[in-house]
Amino acid sequence: MPLTVNRRIARIPHLAAFLSGHPRAVVGWGRKPSGQQARLLARLLGRPWLLMEDGFLRSVAPDGPLLSLLLDDIGVYYDATRDSRMERTIAAGADATQAARAKALRDGWVVAGLSKYNHTDEYAGTLPARYVLLADQCLGDLSVALGLASAASFTAMLQAALTEHPEAQMLVKIHPEVLAGRRRGLLAEAALKHPRITVIGTGCHPLRLINHAEAVYAVTSLIGFEALLRGKKVCCFGMPFYAGWGLTHDALPPPPRRAPRTGQTRLEDLIHAAFVALPRYVDPASATLWTPEAAITAAAQARAQWLAARAIGQG
Repeated sequence: MPLTVNRRIARIPHLAAFLSGHPRAVVGWGRKPSGQQARLLARLLGRPWLLMEDGFLRSVAPDGPLLSLLLDDIGVYYDATRDSRMERTIAAGADATQAARAKALRDGWVVAGLSKYNHTDEYAGTLPARYVLLADQCLGDLSVALGLASAASFTAMLQAALTEHPEAQMLVKIHPEVLAGRRRGLLAEAALKHPRITVIGTGCHPLRLINHAEAVYAVTSLIGFEALLRGKKVCCFGMPFYAGWGLTHDALPPPPRRAPRTGQTRLEDLIHAAFVALPRYVDPASATLWTPEAAITAAAQARAQWLAARAIGQG
């Protein structure tokens, strides 16, 4: 059986299914202390280790069952300071069959209107005729520091968006944890008072905001990846896993590891790594492994049912 380093990880529902095929692994969580503990314990015991993170299709209902986990035996996908299985898989590229599957997955994902979390309504306010979407993040977010960024990166992102789109409004999506008062954001409140800036003050689903934006600006937020999936221009001011491959407009030079092995990196190479190669999907009803296609179909149906139930409850 896999060995977990703390009870919180051991209590993840259907963990045995997620970790099937890794019976001897010592398991921890990303770059959290448990991840370091897992690597140290694995070396002592002479066993392999795995680092887990939430998958990019995490759940539908709030606090609902976990639908996917990313498993990495080299590093963590958001850590640009060192190698990871995500980075190696993207660099290796998808073969023709894998690329075709990735394209179909992208189409299904976009048509279904899915995101990492899927329990909120789309933004209901009036959108400007022209706008740029910017993603704020939380102070202390590990993906910022490990994505080669800092608080100054957010100031630079905002200033660049204002300068490069002088005729457009800026819509700033605040992180839900900040809106709830549990965390602080990284964009300075004084900067957000600029006359061309509108703060999105609800924890809404991001897709309507992405779909109508002229461009999306991010530091390391997953919103940038969501925007790439929807064919948007994406400008990055950190080095998230989807940057540095020639698919985004980057303020930072990429790590040399991100040079593709053959030809040019395609969006399908990212999708294959992020949706097929690294994640495991588990059906919460049967506790058996799902394909990504089955997980996307089920999540789309569950989201539609969740929103319909909410509409009835609010009616």
